[in-house]
Amino acid sequence: MFASPGLAEVNTNTIARAAGVGVGTFYAHFEDKFALYRELMANGLAMLQQRLSEASQAARDQPIEAQVRATVAAFVDFARSDPSLYRVVFAGGEGPGRAGRAGVGFSARAMENRLAELQQAGQLASAIDVAAAARFFNAGQSQLLLWWLDAADPPSPAGLIDTLVALHPAVVCRR
Repeated sequence: MFASPGLAEVNTNTIARAAGVGVGTFYAHFEDKFALYRELMANGLAMLQQRLSEASQAARDQPIEAQVRATVAAFVDFARSDPSLYRVVFAGGEGPGRAGRAGVGFSARAMENRLAELQQAGQLASAIDVAAAARFFNAGQSQLLLWWLDAADPPSPAGLIDTLVALHPAVVCRR
């Protein structure tokens, strides 16, 4: 419901009705719809971070492009496996505080750290600000996938992954 019609169009009565519970039962678990939204977003982000971590660990000893491909594929697979949850996490919505900010909590720290490692090893251009590069790529990737989920004629998952890998800072800014 938060993915479509969106946070602004959903209220606690419609949530409770869809869940087959009374409004009082809803309030026994959540303060308001924003608390539920934050919980969904937090759970979605945790699932995504877990998938990315597993993909990164599995590919750790492979060449850089294979490492990037593994994490990009995990990101795409997450969006593809649960488009509604992906939209909740990355499309944002209206609301007080952090509830309406898309991707709040999605950390670029792991990518930033990996880019810094590559830079220190002389494999990434020294002029690249790794913090900016990590955040730029994560923001672009997340918004591209939102478009892809709704595109009338989207590229194939393999084509999307190939494009994202080619645009990743660890690939495009290699020395």
